[in-house]
Amino acid sequence: MRIAAAQILSGRDPAANLQLVRESVAGAAAQGARIVVFPEATMRAFGAGRLDEIAEPLDGPWASRVAEVAREHGVVVVVGMFTPGDGGRV
Repeated sequence: MRIAAAQILSGRDPAANLQLVRESVAGAAAQGARIVVFPEATMRAFGAGRLDEIAEPLDGPWASRVAEVAREHGVVVVVGMFTPGDGGRV
């Protein structure tokens, strides 16, 4: 089984980071990867803004789009994102 470690440079914009995920997954799948693993702060880079502003549940739009990309390419994607916690914490 081929596993790809996707080294990306995520930024402030979750939509732009999702595009990086799309491109990386497509490339890895084309090279035979069955699992594609991304860094912990793929959704938004640490230090690029308040994480509570973009945090969403695991069934939210960002994660759902990642799941669609995984299904489209027939791979498992492991990606770091931020979910809401108690008291405004992430």
